[in-house]
Amino acid sequence: MLNFEYKYIDNHQERKLAHILKLLIEEYKKTDLDIATSSFDIGAWVKMKEAFSKLSTLRLLIGKSTPIGWTVKHQLDLKEVPLNEEDNFQSQIDNMFYDKNSHDLIQDLINFLERSEIEVKLYGGNERPKKMFLYGNAYLFSNCGIVGSSDFTASGLDDQTELNVVIYDLTKEIRENWFNQLWKYERNNGQYKQTLINKLKNSMFGSRPYTPYDVFMKALYELFKEETKIEISDRTSLRLASFQYEAVERAIRLLERHDGCIIADAVGLGKTFIGLRLIEHYLSQHRQSDYVARALVICPAQLRDLVWNKKLDEYGINASVVSQEELGRKEFNFRKYNRYDIVVVDESHNFRNPGTNRYANLQQCQCQRPQ
Repeated sequence: MLNFEYKYIDNHQERKLAHILKLLIEEYKKTDLDIATSSFDIGAWVKMKEAFSKLSTLRLLIGKSTPIGWTVKHQLDLKEVPLNEEDNFQSQIDNMFYDKNSHDLIQDLINFLERSEIEVKLYGGNERPKKMFLYGNAYLFSNCGIVGSSDFTASGLDDQTELNVVIYDLTKEIRENWFNQLWKYERNNGQYKQTLINKLKNSMFGSRPYTPYDVFMKALYELFKEETKIEISDRTSLRLASFQYEAVERAIRLLERHDGCIIADAVGLGKTFIGLRLIEHYLSQHRQSDYVARALVICPAQLRDLVWNKKLDEYGINASVVSQEELGRKEFNFRKYNRYDIVVVDESHNFRNPGTNRYANLQQCQCQRPQ
């Protein structure tokens, strides 16, 4: 019998499962290992990477996670629990910070999994009956093993309080009659190892080439991912396309942050309707019992009656409209137009010359709502 000082493992002090497994592999030369685990995460590989490189064989049988929130909601009826182990693994990869150390760790994991003597199966495959869940956790060598509460995760290996016992005489029986029976279960996903490899290779740490479009989209995501969704009242008679609604949300965020924005969509994409919705939003947001919010539209003279007055009247939105030509007059009374909650300038490229009267008067028409 193996002369081993540890009888139980609870992840306290030196009785940590990660330490014990490393001891058995590296000092006691136990290199053939079978693991049955209710859960698996990449953090476990990180902790065991050096020791596992010395294994001659590994059979890893992974169970499916049980979503606790879902089971409580559905009174522990597990028949319709979604099978999301692949999504869980993908989420782990996506949440890792990209640096050279993480990249090297994932490459080492890919190389480890690609070894022919390393086998991985997902217990139950796509099966939905009760047998799909694997609640037992076992780490079985040739003549000793560890059985208990610790799953093959970073927390199970040494972070959280667990209770596992070291077994000797029962190891052979458990390995042959319990583990082998689960390992040979016909509905297991025997291709799960390749699934993990593919996900790793297709991740940001893998060898998949990225196109300029991929890099551009990732940059946009990182730039805007912290922005929260704007709450906009759905009480409106305006019907916007989804991209127009997104433009309104984006414009509001910029207005709240910078007190101004430019909507530069191409011709025919409905900038007028985006402007109308912004006016409607701010008139509603700034309305108070003792204050009537006001909006100003500045546009070319030919669009004043043809577009803006017509649309404002059609949708019941109250706003003043002044033409750009009026702003260009020397006698323009800007004081009449400098106390508004929101100013919308249509065809704003007409104000590109700062040396004109219309440019100077526009500066005086900026929002100056009284507090």
